[in-house]
Amino acid sequence: MTFLEIINKVDSFVLDSSFYDLKSHDGIARLGYINPDIAQFFKFESSFIINENSIQIKPEFDTIEKRNELFNQLGLKWKELPEFDELLKKGWRNELYVVYNPSTEPYVLIERALSVLLGVITYGVHINGYVPPETTSNNKLKMWIPKRSMTKPTYPGMLDNTVAGGLGYPHGLHETVIKECFEEAGLKEDFVLNNSKSCGVVSYFYKTEDNRFQPEVEYIYDIKFDDETNIIQPQDGEAEDFQLLEIDEILQLLKQHKFKPNCGLVIIDFLIRHGYITPENEPNYLEIVSRCHRVIPFPTR
Repeated sequence: MTFLEIINKVDSFVLDSSFYDLKSHDGIARLGYINPDIAQFFKFESSFIINENSIQIKPEFDTIEKRNELFNQLGLKWKELPEFDELLKKGWRNELYVVYNPSTEPYVLIERALSVLLGVITYGVHINGYVPPETTSNNKLKMWIPKRSMTKPTYPGMLDNTVAGGLGYPHGLHETVIKECFEEAGLKEDFVLNNSKSCGVVSYFYKTEDNRFQPEVEYIYDIKFDDETNIIQPQDGEAEDFQLLEIDEILQLLKQHKFKPNCGLVIIDFLIRHGYITPENEPNYLEIVSRCHRVIPFPTR
């Protein structure tokens, strides 16, 4: 089997002409791609200009404060519509994501649940906790793998990365890594600071089951554990349990599609970086590496 099958599940969106560009207030920047079913709801919004293939924020929304209020009111209004009961009313997080324009400059803050309807980039951190082979009992690399709670609204019971979380405003990457490591795994700040390392970023174009475009950027960190001692103490109940799995079992679970799709992609990236997936044993190595690092056609963080 090729691991390309897993990448195909994550980097799965192909743009077609039915999608609308979400455009900035000056009409210059493209901020996201909007599904035509979602685009129909903008026809009832007086703060947007609807063209044949674009939805533009009106020019008068020329400050971040005005745009923040615009999208806050839009989210609150749509939240009460029956069509968005599942995605917005039940999925509302009271957590803001940043949309950038130009790159690195915050342009607007949007409720996390609403942002996935607008096709804008969402950002997060994914953290691989591992024990290097030289310190394990059988000289094989091992990773701490959680099983998602059966009460999770998405992918219940599937396997996850050791720690993962969205990059919500106003938290930076460093702060998010420390916060998520404690909330999901009970790891103390000193341990995280002394044992974690930034290892790059992955990006991909995800297509949801209802045909929405969801570009995602995940900043990747590795945390090295000294030995097989379990120091993980989950705080938020998002994981049923954590298991220390060795590399052979992880490879089998990947092939069986037991991981949440984007977590499978992150594990593949880890195994590539650590030399377990190579051009010699993976026939689609180049395509896999390329599709884990898609160039996104919008201003970025």
